[in-house]
Amino acid sequence: MNKSKIVLAAVGGVIGVAVLAAAFLAWQSWSAVSEARDGGDAGEGLDSVVAKAASLSRKDVYPCAENVKAIDANRERFEEWRDEAARHAARGDRKFDPTTPAAFKEFLLSEAKRLSALPGSVDGAIVKPDFPFGAFREYILDGKLPPEAQLPKLQRQWDDVAFFVEELSKTGVDELTAVEFGAAAAPEKQPEPAKGQKKPKRKNAKAGGDEGPKELVEKYTLQFTASPTAFARAVNAFGVCDRFVTVDDFSFVRAHDDVKEAFDAQEKKNAPAASSRRSRRSRRGEPEEGEEKKVESPREAAIRQGVVTDPAIATPLSVTLKLTVRDFGTLAAGEHEEEEKQ
Repeated sequence: MNKSKIVLAAVGGVIGVAVLAAAFLAWQSWSAVSEARDGGDAGEGLDSVVAKAASLSRKDVYPCAENVKAIDANRERFEEWRDEAARHAARGDRKFDPTTPAAFKEFLLSEAKRLSALPGSVDGAIVKPDFPFGAFREYILDGKLPPEAQLPKLQRQWDDVAFFVEELSKTGVDELTAVEFGAAAAPEKQPEPAKGQKKPKRKNAKAGGDEGPKELVEKYTLQFTASPTAFARAVNAFGVCDRFVTVDDFSFVRAHDDVKEAFDAQEKKNAPAASSRRSRRSRRGEPEEGEEKKVESPREAAIRQGVVTDPAIATPLSVTLKLTVRDFGTLAAGEHEEEEKQ
C-alpha cells in the first residue's frame, strides 16, 4: 500500500469516527428530550405536568376556609393595584372654577396672545398671528360671546388646546397649522358582573346611588410642520406627560420631494443654453430682463448643488396627529364627597 492510500484510509477512518460520534450525541440528545417530555419510568415529564396543570385549572376551587382566605387576600391585592393604577392615570385630571361668558372671552383673548408668542418658525412664533385655535375662532377673532351653558366644556377644551400648543413648542415643532375638535367619545361601559358576583365598590360615589366619577373624553386632530426629530419628541412628550393622552393615529408627508428637486435642478444645470445672451448672463450671475435677483435659502442652495442629505435643511414633515384626552373626573368626585361630609 502506497502512501496516498494510507493517507486516504486514515482520513476516511477519522471521518467515520466523527460521523459515529455525531450520531451518538444526536441520539443521546434526542433521548434526553424524550425522557424530559415523557418522564421516563417516573412518569412526571413535561407533557404529563402540563396536562395535570390544565386539568386542575379547569376544576372549581375547593370551598375550604384556606382557599376562601387566599381568594380574599388576592382580591385585596388586586384592588390595591387597581386603585394605585387609577390614581396614576388620573394624576392629570383638571378642575375649573365657575366663570361667566364675558370673563371667559377675556381669558381666551389673553391666552391666545400668550400662546401665539411661543417659540416656533413663523417669525419666531409657533402659530400665525391670526391663528383661529380651532372652534374658538368665533370667540377670539369674530367677537362672539361663548354660550353660558357650554362654558364647562369650553374651559376643558381650551385647557387641552393650550396644553397641546405648549408641548409642541417645547419639542421644537416649526408651526401648528390647524386644530380640529372631534366628536366626544363616550366612556367605556364597565361590564356587568356575572350572576352571583358582587358589584365592585365605587369610591367617591354620590349618596343614594352607585354613580362614580364621570369620565370625560375629548378627541382632537393636530396638524403641524416639524423636523423628524421634533415630530418624534412631540409623540414621546404626549406619551409621558401627566395628562392621560393617547395617540390614536398619525400620518406625515413632505411638502416637497428634495431628491426630485435636486435631480431637476441638475438637469437644468446641464441643459444647453437657449441663447448665447442667456448663457452669458447665467455665467455672469446676472438676472434675466424683467426678473429680480432672488436670495437663495440654504435648502435651495443645497438642492442646486446636489441631493440634500442634511436633515437640518431638508423640507419639514407635514404631520397629522390624532389624540384622545381623558379626564377621569376624580377632582369633581372629590368635591361631591366633601359636600356629602358637610
